[in-house]
Parts: sequence; structure tokens; C-alpha cells
Amino acid sequence: MPVIETRNVWFSYTRGEPVLQGIDFRAGPGEVVALAGPTGCGKSTFLLLLAGLLHPDQGEVLLDGRPLLKQMPAARKRIGMLFQNPDDQLFNPTVYDEIAYALRSLGIPEHEVRKRVRETAEQLGLQELLDRPPYKLSVGQRRLVALASILVYDPDVLLLDEPTANLDRHGVEVVTRMVTRAARQGKTVIMASHDLDAIIELSTTTCILQEGRLHCAATLEALRTGFFTKAPLPIPLGFRLLLNMLGGWDKLADAIRDVQKNFMRD
Repeated sequence: MPVIETRNVWFSYTRGEPVLQGIDFRAGPGEVVALAGPTGCGKSTFLLLLAGLLHPDQGEVLLDGRPLLKQMPAARKRIGMLFQNPDDQLFNPTVYDEIAYALRSLGIPEHEVRKRVRETAEQLGLQELLDRPPYKLSVGQRRLVALASILVYDPDVLLLDEPTANLDRHGVEVVTRMVTRAARQGKTVIMASHDLDAIIELSTTTCILQEGRLHCAATLEALRTGFFTKAPLPIPLGFRLLLNMLGGWDKLADAIRDVQKNFMRD
């Protein structure tokens, strides 16, 4: 049974052309689903609908098989949303207060708040920044703080809008470990991304949103068939070199599958 699902979802802004048209989608425990597509195609809108922050014009969003809107506001603590712009969700005077905010809103005792804030900060490498004002941090650091502010209350569903944007290599590694750990814990992760490296490394399924329609495929199968060329996504130099060396997307998919098998064996 899927954890989160949409059935025939349509959405438009101010009676304009539909941004989303008849979207059927489902994601279950332990799945990492990547949303790809050109800028402005509706990826962020789709995540906001899954979070219950926007309401579909037609169709419905389900959480554990029940209409999401009928489960509000209780369902909010089961869904964590990382916005594309971290400044849209940072408003507390210090990093510590930012991470603690959701727990305090839920009435968690302060000694437990302290414990969970410090554990989450350590997980994301933020322990040295807890006393700093978020507005004085870099964009990448603010993104990690925003991520910590949702991880701290342990939601079942993580909706991540461009989670690796503006991060240095270390920050990308931190997010990669976090997503991998969340999937192993049975969380459902749905991430909108232009980062092909992250999509291929992390996702089990890739969905491309194009002209209001959603097209999904298993990530390695998508790679094999050249599915990603529909997005379009910028192809990193390393992938372009491998494509030339190996002779096509299908050979690249086979090479990645072999690496994954050897990694799992080790």
C-alpha cells in the first residue's frame, strides 16, 4: 500500500492553463522518487500539493489510503517539506531555535527538545552553528538548517525541493547520507531535482513532469532508455565522458548496476 498517493490531480493558478493534468502517482515506504523536468514545469507545485499546502482543483491526495485534507492538521507532523528557497521557512533568531521550533510547537518537553536538536544538528554537521542567526549563514548552510528543522520531528514522508542546490561537496555528501538513511528507515522520500548525479545515486524511481503530465520509470531503466533526455537535465561532464567511452545510455546503466551490485556485496 502506498504511503502517499494522488488520483487524477489537476491544478491551475488563477484559472490559467493547468499546471498539473490528471496526475496519478504513488510512493511507498523506503522509496526515493526523483521529480525532474524543466524549470517552471510544476515540480514545486506538486510537492506543495503532496504536503497539503495547496489543494487540487480536481482529484485528491491520499495519505495511507485516506484523503490528506481530512487528516489535517494532525497529518502535518507526518510530512516534512523542504522548500526550494530555504529563506521561506527560516524565521527564528538562532539555528537552535529554528531546529527546535516544530518540537516546541508539538509540546515536546524541553529536555527532549535539547537532545533531539543536538542529535539532528550533529547528523547534518550544524553543531558549531547552533548559536548563529540563520540570516548570517551561507545559502547552503541555510538549506541544511531548513532540512534539520523537518528531520528533527521524524516525519514519515520527506518532500525535498532541490535538496542539493547551492551545497558544496561536503554538503551534498551530508544530504546523500541523510536520504539513504531515511530510505533504509522506511521513510518515503520525494525530491525535485536538476542534479542528475543525485537522481541516479539516490532514487529508485524517476518521474519527469512535462506539459502538466507525469511520466515515471525505474531510475536505471530510465537511464538505459535515454528517458532523462525528456527532462531536460544538464548532463555532468563525468557522465558525458562515460557515455562517450561506453557507447550509450544503456551501457552506462549496465555499468552503474554492476557497481551497485559489487557495493552491496562488499
